[in-house]
Amino acid sequence: MKFSHMIFGLSCMLASVTTQAADYPQRTISLSVPYGSGGSTDGIARQFARLLEAELGQPVVILNQPGATGTLQLGNLARAKPDGYTIGLYSYSTATFTSQLLKVPYTRDNFELLGGVAEFSYGMVVRPESPINNIKDLISRAKSEAGVFYGVTGAPNNFPFLQLQKVTGGRFDQIIYKSSAESINAVIGGFVDVALQGPSEYVELVKAGKLKVIASASNYRLPWFPDTPTIKEQGYDVGITGIIGVAAPKGIPEEAKTRLQAAIHKVVSGSEYGQFLVNRYGIKSYPASAADFSVYIDKGFSIMKNMIKTYDIKGL
Repeated sequence: MKFSHMIFGLSCMLASVTTQAADYPQRTISLSVPYGSGGSTDGIARQFARLLEAELGQPVVILNQPGATGTLQLGNLARAKPDGYTIGLYSYSTATFTSQLLKVPYTRDNFELLGGVAEFSYGMVVRPESPINNIKDLISRAKSEAGVFYGVTGAPNNFPFLQLQKVTGGRFDQIIYKSSAESINAVIGGFVDVALQGPSEYVELVKAGKLKVIASASNYRLPWFPDTPTIKEQGYDVGITGIIGVAAPKGIPEEAKTRLQAAIHKVVSGSEYGQFLVNRYGIKSYPASAADFSVYIDKGFSIMKNMIKTYDIKGL
């Protein structure tokens, strides 16, 4: 009699677990972001969360976790309970580059990648009166006695300049600034010749005639500046990648993983989200599947390792 009661109780327990998994999600989901509120990454995350919430039928709340150049948030995500209710943005540069320069409390194996979210755009800007109008002019200046002084917030924004220096032999001197705004203002003030940042940082200044864009440093033309060629179109196989996606702690239930992957892909593939990114930030959506995003990230580790070795990058 007791044995039959045990069987009955076990059956009820399994049925309950199965029902809960099949009904995922049943409560609020947290989406962590590696930067503070108010920036472009935070704005992208909030719109994405709003649409994901509508798709999943449960609230999706933003947890801003700035610090340690993005690695604090990933460390917290790696340690989170793998129940499908804690997910976070997963940055290509932080995962593949920063993690190889800093001592971090996680590895690639601590995460389950769920899909792509957005692809950031980058462009080079100079003062309107500058004789530099394109990459050819930039290289000529770099090969002159004056050389080129460029303002960035650090890696990976400095990669295109490091690459151009290596392939052309020109002189590019780096000035590091604490914020994108500071590097842009340095160009306007004449403290540096050129800066490389995202279009939302300088679009209004370009419209006001205080800056001009000489190249897209992404693999495609900037949506807000479609007439400006990429660096590659101007003759040099140089560019910068700024991909972000979504990840969860390794070991989340299969049902939750499948549901999240489908919902994320539907949101990111949708026209509402895509138009928001273009109109608000001048960037593109990145509707990569979980499998494609994983392959992209995994390849990135060797690419960034080679970049670090080639240019003897020792820290951030």
